Amino acid sequence: MTRVTFQEKFYPAVKETLYQATLKNGLTVTLLPKNDFNEVYGVATVQVGSVDTKFTARNGKKEEYPSGIAHFLEHKLFERENSEDIMAAFTKLGADSNAFTSFTNTSYLFSTSDNVAECLDLLDELVTCFNVTEESVEREKDIIQQEREMYQDDPDSCLFFKTLANLYPESPLASDIVGTENSIEDIRLEDLRDNFDEFYTPVNSHIFLVGNFDLELIQNYFLQKDVGVCIVQNPRETIALHPVKKVESIRMDVASPKLAIGVRTNAEMESKDCYRYGVLLKALFSMMFGWTSKRFQSLYETGKLDSSLSMEVEINHRFNFLMLTMDTKEPVAISHQFRKAIKNFVTDLDVSEEHLDLIKSEIYGEFIHNLNSLEFIATQYQSHVDESTLFDLPKIIQEMTLEDVLEVGHHFIDNSEMVEFTIFPL
Repeated sequence: MTRVTFQEKFYPAVKETLYQATLKNGLTVTLLPKNDFNEVYGVATVQVGSVDTKFTARNGKKEEYPSGIAHFLEHKLFERENSEDIMAAFTKLGADSNAFTSFTNTSYLFSTSDNVAECLDLLDELVTCFNVTEESVEREKDIIQQEREMYQDDPDSCLFFKTLANLYPESPLASDIVGTENSIEDIRLEDLRDNFDEFYTPVNSHIFLVGNFDLELIQNYFLQKDVGVCIVQNPRETIALHPVKKVESIRMDVASPKLAIGVRTNAEMESKDCYRYGVLLKALFSMMFGWTSKRFQSLYETGKLDSSLSMEVEINHRFNFLMLTMDTKEPVAISHQFRKAIKNFVTDLDVSEEHLDLIKSEIYGEFIHNLNSLEFIATQYQSHVDESTLFDLPKIIQEMTLEDVLEVGHHFIDNSEMVEFTIFPL
């Protein structure tokens, strides 16, 4: 029987070496020793998120579950059979722990300066053991309802998710990650168990460890777990594209109007291109609307925009959007100006070779700065279909040309639809 070995991959731009192995059961493990740090971060990521409410199960049956079920399951997996809490077990080891659910993934993480193997045992327990009871499900509903209300009362969160709902109406993206009031109440113990059995499999999971640990010891730790068989899962379904809701506004207790402009592309996306594509798209919109653009500087100096302007980019083979959010006293005028600039990006005065060089330097500088944070590396690391990772960013930046950026712009914008959402003061 062939013994699994860890393969080395060196990234010369950042002088980092990753060690990766895929165990017989399909679990992928990636190790990044950084002995100049004191801490260790470990993250177990399962490929299931808020959009995975409709899917074809391994048995071929079409399934549909209430929105928010991935987030609900994330909460419940910290329970143990004896009513203890795994988070408390991490604390006893001197470690911090947390978890979060995104659109496509659920991640469980710990940070520690000692007892790494013991923390890995707890991380494994989190994603392999289901000890949820009917009574605890009912108790959790009240907790998650309070969390949902907190997000609904937050203007920035409300702005983002309501804009996203108008970009993707009648789809899982139209609901908050935590779900709706009704969907949370509809979640049952059986639903959680079915989702755990379907998605929480080794082949659908990845463990990433970064920091000050004994590489040989940790490699042996995982090689001892190299047992089992690989259970293959059906491909995820793409998000259905229905007509967007172009304009909407509400009133909330805010000091100044808040504006969001959402752009959804209807063009098909190859999985292998997603990471590079997202970097180039960010570069294009940073040239047009970032703090180094003439447009932003003019609007900032006249008091029409402030430093709250931010950009969110989500590129994958299932759904693709970009969102600009900002505080502005003139949301109608700014929205018109920004949407016009997006449509005419090719002739935009801020889109130039010189400006792209500046943006590339800015992206690279921010990247190098962020590498000083183990938490950033742990939470942002992801291996894409083409095996590109966070550490390929310097190479992507170095090879990026204005022609490449404009090509991505045409692919994304020429096949796009836009929405605007505004929150006005009461």
